[in-house]
Amino acid sequence: MALVTMHELLQDARKRKYAVGGFNVFNFETLGAVVEVAEELKTPLVLGIPERLFKFVDVDTLGAAMVRAAQKASVPVALHLDHGHTYEGIMKAIRWGFTSVMFDGSSLSFSENLKRTKEISRIAHSLGISVEGELGYVGCYDSLRDLNEDNLVKPEMAADFVDKTGVDALAVAVGNNHGAYRGAPKLNFSRLSELSAAVQVPLVMHGGARLTRDEYRNSIQSGITKINIATDMSQAAAERLKAELAKNPNANYIHLMSVVKKGVKDSVRKYMLCFDCISKAI
Repeated sequence: MALVTMHELLQDARKRKYAVGGFNVFNFETLGAVVEVAEELKTPLVLGIPERLFKFVDVDTLGAAMVRAAQKASVPVALHLDHGHTYEGIMKAIRWGFTSVMFDGSSLSFSENLKRTKEISRIAHSLGISVEGELGYVGCYDSLRDLNEDNLVKPEMAADFVDKTGVDALAVAVGNNHGAYRGAPKLNFSRLSELSAAVQVPLVMHGGARLTRDEYRNSIQSGITKINIATDMSQAAAERLKAELAKNPNANYIHLMSVVKKGVKDSVRKYMLCFDCISKAI
């Protein structure tokens, strides 16, 4: 089924009430792990790489590998630049052949975020590429005490933002956060439902790791159509690697790569089983 736009995937998810997993990869092992699980479970997939990773890996080579993996996949795959912050980073992903880009202007003022997202949408849409915007602060919180009403997106602002930018999907802050913090997330499902009613585009949850199955289902029923997973995959890889080295300190690197890949696959499978996306590949 191969390479598709994120717009195509998320519109189907919104219609049929499931969430597509947005999984960020950071090397060939994680790339293979995510695609293999999606094919095993027959799920649509958003395969991503964040711009911040550009400084750590050979992104041109990894980007080309992602395009090739998507083209060969037996399920529909959208290739997505996650958390693009610069024009240069977004243009790089477009040149690779990605079908979706995100401009993350959430740290900017509302007016500046709107202005820059609108310009990215104009360029991307002229090339048939989907755009995700972000509104509200989805930060990295150390404690639940840092989450408050001011961090949540207001429906009227979301509607204005979507109308003026023309984005295909909107990442929203409703009590979710990136990374990991102490305690359990406290999602505002009533606000999420209000946002879904206010805008006519699919909603995205960033920082979607380690919720309960009921919380995922409530999120989906309240309008979420893509759930991003990144940090938890990295942690799963690290935990599996440490456990294997403790058990087998003389293990060679080739063996360790296979152990890491299995750990990532187990993590990805766990999340996909919660997103109601099994056998939804179109």
